[in-house]
Parts: sequence; C-alpha cells; structure tokens
Amino acid sequence: MMSSADTEIIDDFAARQSRWGSLITDLEDDWDDDDMDDADQNINQTAPGLRAYAKGTTVTGIGTGSQAPGLFKSFGMDGFNFNSRGPAGQNFQSPDTGTTPLSNWILSRTVDSRGRISNDISAKRKYLEEMVHILHSLMIKIGRGNHKTDEAEEKVGVHPNFITVANVIVSDLSSSKPSEKQFGQIDISADFAACGDSIFHEDNIQVDETRMKYSAMDALGRVAYEMCMLGDGPSLDTFSPASINDGSNVESNEAAESIAPQEVDEDDIIGMLAKNSRTSTSEGNNESSLVSTMLSANVPFPLCRCVSDLLDSEQGGMLGRSEHSFSSFKEVISDLKQMMDNPEKFLHDSSPDRWKLSFGDKLYGREQDTRAFMNAAERMTTVMDDPIFGGLVKVIGKRREVIMVSGHSGSGKSRLVTFGGSSLEKRGWRFLRCKFDRTVHPESLSILSYAFDEYFGSFTNINDQGIASDSDLSNKPDLHYTSSEGSKEMCQRLKEIIRPEGLRILAKHIPSLHLILDIELPSVTGEVKENMMIALFRKLLTVISSKRNPVLFFIDDLQWADPLSLTLLTALTKGSDPDFFHPSPTRISKQNEFEVDNLQEDTFKEDEIQEDECHVMFVGSYRDNEVDEQHPLAKVLGKFNSDKSINMTSISLSRFTYETLNEMLSNTLSVPVRRVRSLSKLVIQKTDGQPLHGIEFIQALTMDNLLTHSFDRGWEWDADSIDICPITECVAELYAFKLQRLPTNILLGLQILSLFGSQIDQRVINFVADYDGGESVDIALSIQVASKEGLVERAAQLVSFSHDMIQKATLDSIQALDLVLLLRKIAGALIRNASTADELDSVLFVAVDLINRIGSDSISCPEEGEMFAELNLRAGSKAITVPDFAGGAKYAENGITFLNDAHWETQYELSLGLYEIAVVSHFSSMEGNRDQLKTRINAVFEHAKDFSDKFKTHCVWIKLLSLKSIPKAIQESLTALERLGEPLDLIDIDNERVGRELVSCKTLSGEMEKQFLSKNAMTDCNKMRAMKIMSSLIIYYHLTQSSLGAYVGCHMIKMSLNYGHCEDSVSAAACTAAALVYILEDIDEGTNWGRMALSMLKKYDNVALVPSMHAALYGIVFHWKEPIQSTLEPLAQGIRVSFVTGSMEFALANIAYYVVRSFNSGKNIRVLSGEVEALASQHGNHFGSDGASGAPIYSPLLQFYLTPLYNVLREYEGDEGLAPQHIPSFPLDKVQFVQNDDIMKAATEMGQNSCIHIILTYQTTRAFMFRDMDGALKHTDRFCDLFSHILMRYTSIYNVFYEALITLYFMRQTGDENYLVRGENALKKIEEWAVYSEWNLKNKLLLIQAELHNTKRDFDTASKYYEAA
Repeated sequence: MMSSADTEIIDDFAARQSRWGSLITDLEDDWDDDDMDDADQNINQTAPGLRAYAKGTTVTGIGTGSQAPGLFKSFGMDGFNFNSRGPAGQNFQSPDTGTTPLSNWILSRTVDSRGRISNDISAKRKYLEEMVHILHSLMIKIGRGNHKTDEAEEKVGVHPNFITVANVIVSDLSSSKPSEKQFGQIDISADFAACGDSIFHEDNIQVDETRMKYSAMDALGRVAYEMCMLGDGPSLDTFSPASINDGSNVESNEAAESIAPQEVDEDDIIGMLAKNSRTSTSEGNNESSLVSTMLSANVPFPLCRCVSDLLDSEQGGMLGRSEHSFSSFKEVISDLKQMMDNPEKFLHDSSPDRWKLSFGDKLYGREQDTRAFMNAAERMTTVMDDPIFGGLVKVIGKRREVIMVSGHSGSGKSRLVTFGGSSLEKRGWRFLRCKFDRTVHPESLSILSYAFDEYFGSFTNINDQGIASDSDLSNKPDLHYTSSEGSKEMCQRLKEIIRPEGLRILAKHIPSLHLILDIELPSVTGEVKENMMIALFRKLLTVISSKRNPVLFFIDDLQWADPLSLTLLTALTKGSDPDFFHPSPTRISKQNEFEVDNLQEDTFKEDEIQEDECHVMFVGSYRDNEVDEQHPLAKVLGKFNSDKSINMTSISLSRFTYETLNEMLSNTLSVPVRRVRSLSKLVIQKTDGQPLHGIEFIQALTMDNLLTHSFDRGWEWDADSIDICPITECVAELYAFKLQRLPTNILLGLQILSLFGSQIDQRVINFVADYDGGESVDIALSIQVASKEGLVERAAQLVSFSHDMIQKATLDSIQALDLVLLLRKIAGALIRNASTADELDSVLFVAVDLINRIGSDSISCPEEGEMFAELNLRAGSKAITVPDFAGGAKYAENGITFLNDAHWETQYELSLGLYEIAVVSHFSSMEGNRDQLKTRINAVFEHAKDFSDKFKTHCVWIKLLSLKSIPKAIQESLTALERLGEPLDLIDIDNERVGRELVSCKTLSGEMEKQFLSKNAMTDCNKMRAMKIMSSLIIYYHLTQSSLGAYVGCHMIKMSLNYGHCEDSVSAAACTAAALVYILEDIDEGTNWGRMALSMLKKYDNVALVPSMHAALYGIVFHWKEPIQSTLEPLAQGIRVSFVTGSMEFALANIAYYVVRSFNSGKNIRVLSGEVEALASQHGNHFGSDGASGAPIYSPLLQFYLTPLYNVLREYEGDEGLAPQHIPSFPLDKVQFVQNDDIMKAATEMGQNSCIHIILTYQTTRAFMFRDMDGALKHTDRFCDLFSHILMRYTSIYNVFYEALITLYFMRQTGDENYLVRGENALKKIEEWAVYSEWNLKNKLLLIQAELHNTKRDFDTASKYYEAA
C-alpha cells in the first residue's frame, strides 16, 4: 500500500507530464496549420482570445465529454471532473444541479457542436456580459459580502490561492425559474468550490489584511484575464509590472531591484516557452504591454483596463501599484456593476457616438427633485379617480397643482422641467412652454401666445424658413394630434367651445392656430381687452387638456416677467380673472340676476365646459438669487403659498456635489467612477459645481485637446494642463470662447439673432433677412450651423438660443462701435419690410425695442428721431389699452428722449401724445415714478394750448389730489366743469332738492328705460369730458357722506337724455340706483335701476366701467335682496379691475365695501387679516413722497379704511396677533395715525364722514363682542347722532342690529324706558328690511325679538325665539 507521500509524488508527476504534453501539442498544432495565412498567423499566435470569434477557428477533438485540446489547456483543467482534488489538496465538492465548472462553461459558450469557435457577434456580446456577471459574483464572495463597509474594514473571504479558474463553478439560475426570466435578462452567478478557510484559521500565520486584499484582487484579475483570452493568451508572468499597467506608472530601477528575486519553478518555464512560441513571429512584440496584447485579441478596452487595474494591485508589491489600481473591493464591484447595468457604454464600448461628448438626457443628482415633480403630476391625475378624495373634490373644489423650480443660472431648472415634461408626454400629457426674456419685452400676452403657437405648430411641418409644408405629419409619433384625424378632432373641439370671433382673435395672436383652423383673420383688429384674452387662453387650455391628456404649462425665467404678465399668469394659474388681490372665493347665487362674471360672454358658446374640467399643471422657474422680497414675483409666490385652492410644490436646485459630477463624467466618458475622480476634482475647482458651467468647461477641454478620445483607449485627459487652466468667472466666458471659433459669417448671423433676445419669431427673421442688401449674411445658414453645435433650437415658428447665457455671450461679442450700426440696419429692415407687408403692428414692440437701444444720442438726422418718437407713441398707446401701464411709461419716456429741443413748438401733437401717455402710465402703474409724474403734469399744464389738450392730464391730477385731500379733488373737479362749459351750481342744493330729483328719475322705469337705452350716442366732446369728471365727482361726494353725489348722478341722467348717452351714463345709472336705496329707501326701484345699469354695461362692453358699477350696485343696492355673501366676489372683481385700469378712486370704494362686508358676514379673522395686508400692499405703490417737501403722501384708503379694521382684527386675534413678528410692515408703517380714536379724530377734521361711519361700526361690534357694553353704547349713540338721517347705508343693517341688542340690554340694566323705545324702533326697521331678504335678516330679527321678550320678562316666548334664532 502506497503512502500518502508516494501518492503525492505520482500525482505531481502525472500533472507535470500533462502540462509538458499540452505544451508540445500546442506547438505541433501551431506549426501544422497550413491553411493559416501569414497575417492571420501572426495575430492568432500572438493572442487569439476573443478574436477567434471573428475567424471561426476550428477546435479539433471536440466530442461528447471531451475538451478543446489546445484552447483551454493553460487552465490546467484537462478533462476536469468533480472527483479531482482542489487546490492545496482540499476536496472539491460536487456542485448542485445546474452548475458547471468555469472551464466547461467557457467551452459551452464559445465552441459550437462542430468544434469551431463561434463567429456569432451576438454570442460574443452575451459571453462578455455573462462573464462580467460571473466576476461580479466572485468579487462579492471574495469580499464576504461586506463591500459596503469602509475600505479599511474590508476582509478577504476567499484565500488568494483558491481564486483560480479551476476552483470556480458557474450556476445558471434561469434554469430553476424559466418562466420568470425576462427577455435579455442575464441570470447567472458563480462561486468558489473551496475558500481556504483552514488557512485563515491557522494560528501561527500572521495575516496582512491589506496585502491579502491586493493579492485577492490580483488573483481575480488572473481569472478575468484567462476568461478574456479564452485561456490562449500569453502568460501573465511574461509581463513586467510596467507593462501590466500599460506604462501608466513606470517603476524606478531602484524599486524593481528592491524586490527579492523569486525562484523560477517549472510552471514558469512552461509559461515562458508557451509565450515565446506564440509570439515569436508577431510584429507586435515591440508593444509588450498587457492592455495592448488584450486589445490585439479583440478584448474591449474597458475589460482590458479592469484586468490591468486588478493585476496592478499586486504586481511589483505595494510600492509598484499605479494610481489607477483598485484600492478596495467596493471599487471593483462598482466597475463591474457599471458594466452590468450599461454594457453598451462600459463593456462593449460600442456606442455609435462614443467619440462625441454627449451628456445625454439623464438628470444627475436630481432624483429627489424629479420625484417631487412627478408626484405633483400623479396627484393631479389620480385624485379624481380616488373614490374618497374624488368625492371630496367635487364638494370643496379641485386644488390646482403648481410647481416652482428655483436656482441659480445654469443650475438645470429648464432641464429638470423639460425632462419631466418629456416623461409626462410619453404618458399622454401635452407639454406647453414659454420663456421670458432678459432684454426684450415684446407685446403683452405674446409670451403666452408663444406657448400655444409651439403646440399648434406640432400639427404642421415647419421648415427652416418657417413655412408650413404638406409633408406627412403622421411620421411624428411623439407629437399628439399630428395625424389628420387628430387635427380634425382638435379643430372641432375649438369650434364647439369658442365662437368664430374668439377664434379669429386667437388666430391673430397664434399664427400656427390660423394654419390649422384655416379661418379668415379680421382685417381690422380693435383693441382686445386683457380680460377677454385671459378668458380665451383659459378656454384654449380647456380645449387642449382632458382627463386623459392633461397639460403641463411651463413658464421659464419668471424673474424677468413684467408685473402685468405675472398678473395674467396668476389668473391662468388660479383659473380666475386677472387678479392683483385674491379674496376667498364665494360662489354667487344662481338666482342673482345681476351677476356679470364674463363681460365677453358672446365669445363663448352657451354650453361651454366648466373651468374645473381644465386639467392643467402650471410649472414656473426663476433665479432665486435675482428675486428678493420686494420683487413682484415674490408677492405672487406668497399668494400661491397661502392660497388654499393651490397645492404648491417648491423645488430648489443646488450645485453639483463632487459625487454627482463624478457620476455624470463616468457615464458621459464611459470611464469607471473611480477613474474620473481626478477630472471631477478639477472641474469642481474650476466651475464651483454649477451644472451648466461644468458642462461647458468640459466641452471647452475637448476643443483645446485637453480631453481627447481614441477608438482603442476611449477618453483620456491631461490633468496637469487642465490644472493650470484659468478659472472662468462664469459660463458666459466659455460661451465666448466657443463663439470665437465659429466662422465670421456664422457668428454675425447669430449676433443678429441675439439682438432680439433668447427667442425669435421666424417672421421677424424673414423680415430682416436683407438687412444689408447684397452684403447680408445668410441667417438661415447660421441657424443651421448653430443648431448642429447645440447653440440654438427650433420649435415651430420660434428659434431659441439653447440657454439665455448663450444669447448674452453672443450679444456681448458685438463690439460697442458695431452695435449701433447693426441695430440701425436691423431695425430699418424690420420696419420697412413689415410695413410693406402691412404687418408692422404685429412686430411693433420688437421694432421699438431695437430703436430704443439705438438711443437718442445716436440718431442720424431729425427725421429719424421724429420717426422713432412716433413709433414709441404708437407702442405706448397700444400698451395702455391692454392695459400695460409699466410698458406705456417706458415707451413714452423713451419717445420723449427722441424729441428735439423745441419739440413743444415744432412737434406739438407728438409731444402732447407722449406726455399724456407718460402721465397716465406713471399714475396707473404699480411701479410708477411719482416725481416723474409731477414733472410731466407740470410740463403739460405749461405748454398745452387749451384746456381740451390738458383734459386727460387734468383728470389724473384730480385723482392724484384725491389721494391726499378729497375736498381739494372736489373743488378741482368743479373748476374743470366750469372750464368745459358745464358748470354745476351746488350751493343751494339740500337733501330735499336731491330727493325731488330722485323722484323725477323714478319715472324712467319700464317704457322709459327702453327709450333711454335707444337714445343716440353723445357726440359733443366737451359734454363727454364733463360726464367723465362728474363720474369721479360722484364717488368723492359719496366718501364724504354727502347726498350731492346723487344730485350729480341725476344731472348726468338728464344730460344723457338730452344729448345722447356715453360710457359714463352707465355710472350715472348705477349712482341713481344706489341713491334711490340709501336716500329714498326705495329698494324695489333701486333694484330696477341696477338691472338697467347692468344692461347698459353689457352694451358698452368696457371693463373699465366695472369698478364704478360694482361699487354702487354690489356695495349699496343688491345686498338688500340677495345673500350678502354673494356680493363679495363682484366687489373683489371691482378691486382687481380698479388696479388694472388705474381707477384708484373706485378701488377705494370697492375695497371699503369689501372689507366691511367680509367683516360683517363673519369671514375668518386670519383670512381677512391676510386680505387686508394684501390690499394694503397692492395699494402701497400708489403713494410715495412729495417731491418738493419729502413729506409722505398718505393714502386715504390705508389711513381711514384699512387701518381701523386691521386694528380690530388684531385685537380679535389676541396676544399672538399682537406679537411683533405677526405685524406686517404695512399698513401701519404707511399711516400717520395708528390708533382708531386718533384716526376718527383726523377723519372728522378732514371731512372723511364715510370713514367715521365705518370706524363706528367696527368699534361697536368690537365693544359688544368683548362685552364692553358702555363702550358699545357710546359708539352707538354717536352713530345715531351723526347718521340717523341716512339709514340705508351699506352698514345700516349691522348698525341697527347692534343698536337693538345694546339698548335692550341697558333697558334691563337701568329700567330706562327710552332704551326700550330705541330697541323697538330698531326692531321695526329690521322687520321692514326682512321683507326683502330673509336670508340676510331672519336670524337677526329672531334674536332681537327674543331679546325684546326677555326684556319684557316674557321668558317662555323669549326661549322660543332664542331657539328659532
């Protein structure tokens, strides 16, 4: 019996014989292959590896149970079977079913049944991908699964001696669950048959964990090398450490000599002989690096790099490791995982554009932001389907989803929204977008029109010249409604919802809509009011959107939006009318016959769909570093956040972190994460982590050849040269460098585009194409080239710079001396060609913007200056009719600069027109310049030829006076009437005379109403001007509690009957209706007059009349018959329109009625406080400082109407409400008197009787609520003393109600019968009023009756009334 030692000797001898035999067989095979030509012989003998796939190499001797005789012999696994012994004499356990030795697995994947290496490319790719999965499994086993721990704590789970091909078994997991496997899914893993646990546990062995870890990596690298080379590559022992790392870290001679020589054993000799035999005739012997050898064997470079870095970990010892060597198991697993997850980029390196620097569509570091974005979209589409929340929405109303994305320039705001929009488009959403511009402010509403124009442009094919072609639209599967059937369906919906007149108006603003509707545009377009356009845009969104196809409406760069545009966008977002102040919505009763929600009702069909059916999510973006607390956008955001009907999602984008940038560079360059760290650090240092800056910096590196690509080695960079690159302050500098590389003619074309801002309408480009005659550059060619460079984009009829920083850099590249000349040429071509095409009006604001940038200092002749002034006058006139008063002021002031020094003599009409627009705009604009306003007013008063020329300015002057002193405004109004030849003698007019005038007006009901409405229009200009003055005079008298306002109204009615009616006749009718109620106490007749006034309002269709009408009718008349809550929304509408149209006196009246009505109807205290603050804020810009004295100009609205209520509300809120942090900066910082007693004293001195009336109402209610009955009685007594002669005021119901409760209380306390009489009289008055509206008065009446019976000690009856109340 042989000893164990003898057995080992025999086994060793047999193994040696097998290895030498294999070498001889290989040599014979190489020399006997006569069919191999010289070239192929050199390649295949050097390193056949995966190149054998392409050659279809024959492997002889393959049969059942046999192995390829030469191809896999270097594995040392001739005919491997599971009964052989593993490394170090350990038994190799038989694997489970479905497993196979690694060598057999390789053979099964690479050799077909005929014994030939497969030449199937797909088979090769699959082999590589499965190989990576196997290496990944092995790496996890080696790291004991603890690869998620710190690098210093990583432990080796498999001894390096056991990390060999012979010790690996492969498991095909798909065979156990074939039904669960998905197409293309790789379900394979590997394990070690033995791990060498006994070696780890030997006590006498000191383990160097770091050395052990590197040795394990080196062993895995050897396994990977053999798998890549199919066991047929040169022995790794023939490569030096320097060649293994491919020369990336050449070792010094001293380091090499410091390594102790090791004994060369027999296996090394065999390996060297085999190597020499295979490469002896190779032409590649001079290129001996490991990576070059593997590349020659057709191994993808990423795998070559991975193997090299694994082997680097051990070769030459720790001192011989390169900077690219793996330092942890975590890094190895990360590299392999990238190859598994994205094999095209990180394994096959087969992307067709891999040599191009493309950052793709992926968002890096924005996962949380993207999730928030998509969650908002999910809420919008799923809430109505939810059985619980859907029912709740139908009851309380649907909350609108709004997303606001903020961040610095270049932080990726637009990219985030575009990414989200593209994702939602795949789900059926429709994506509309528009963008505000830094430099160019086009016509109001045109920005919104761009969004719709781009969408409807998807129904047509727009070529490079902006012309629609007849090509087949069905070839655009990513666009909705691009087929002819979809287009027909859309057109049908448009015509069902919007009447032809409305469609024609829309088509005028949206060219692509005109193309698909094929309707005739109006030859002459009147001024379209803001409310109508907002209503039309809302209906357009309703048509486009549906439950199945919601709309994402994106508004970019809101920090540059003008105040009017913000207002319009706010109205669209909230689904309401243009809205500077948004009170809590109340639905008006359907029985209310006097509701005038839509002044353009004939624009829509009667069966129009409800606003709740508008499925739109609004998304805005802005630069947070350019929006402070005083920015108009900040106020809009504050409203959105506090509005309970809006669900606001705020997303703030930060800079790239080092990890995020590293991930992006790794994916972009197809280089492992660990290998791009050095580049990432440099980019972070140079760009401060700003995404756009970083991307442009990387692209600049490629242009400077500091970042290069080769097809065999991928992307490489010169870190030292990059490190010394200068740091650019902003991305604009990088764009400037990029632009300098463009051909001169291409750059000039882009410079022309940059003059128009970030986005340019194709029509404008067509108009300026011949700007310099025969010397003009081809702008279309410039767009084409720039588009390929990624500098510009085209969408429908718009050409846009890819980022506003590109536009800025392009504009800045124009030399200062060349800019004015270029502007003059472009402006001249635009005006000339647009005028010839009769389309100057459509590009007026664009042309005037160019003109104003030329400046008055650069005009070439007086005629040019006059033409520029006239165009500014035209633009200003158009702006204020929108109305856009901020724009009107800008155009007027610019136009004035183009006037000559003697313009009042030589250019009188032009000067007067510009100054009038400047006066109106500065007064009406929320951002008007008060000092400039007074300067312009004085100039008109000084130079105007007659009073008719001064009239418009004089009206503004009166309004300005009313903000400081109403008596002065009244006196100035009477003076103006005298100068117009329509004097009013009011000295002897008393209440009795007013009453008689009102009685005479009562005869105008019934048939007389028809006669009044059919009367011819007024034509006398002075009489029309007088009517305008008297319309304002009515409100001034009303604020002073004078009945003379009613007399003025009656006088206007008579003028209308005698000379024809005008717009101000409508205000006169409303005033008469109010006077009939509060003076004659004739509620029925007043209601009839109110109905007639509303009919007249519809006839004139002028939104500017809404403030005066709603103040009179909903403030004084209709609440006597209709539910009091139903009047709140019309009053709020009056407030909104007042701010829009600059009707400040009627803003005051509507606000006064609104806040009092809200207070008395029991609105939530905190909600009402917020509304008071909002109203004060909106009104705040309409007063400033007196230019002469510097003294503040205090608004009567804030001083006498908002502050008293605000004081009472703060008391109701308690201590918290009084805390300093809850006290806003207004209105208390804008008033002279803070306490209500002081305000009442000042109001008495200034004749503000209406203010006294309101304050007494507030104070009475407050005292009663706090049970300060003595104070309540004092306020009630004073009210009766001052206003007992006028009982039908808008607060009278509450004054009489509290008088009854207070006097009956004091009757019980004192027994004074006078109190009982007062209480009973108050009760009778409430009973009379309750006949008209039980809704408003029934409960109040029951409570007073209960109190009366309680006072008379009839407790049983009192109890019944209390219960009923």
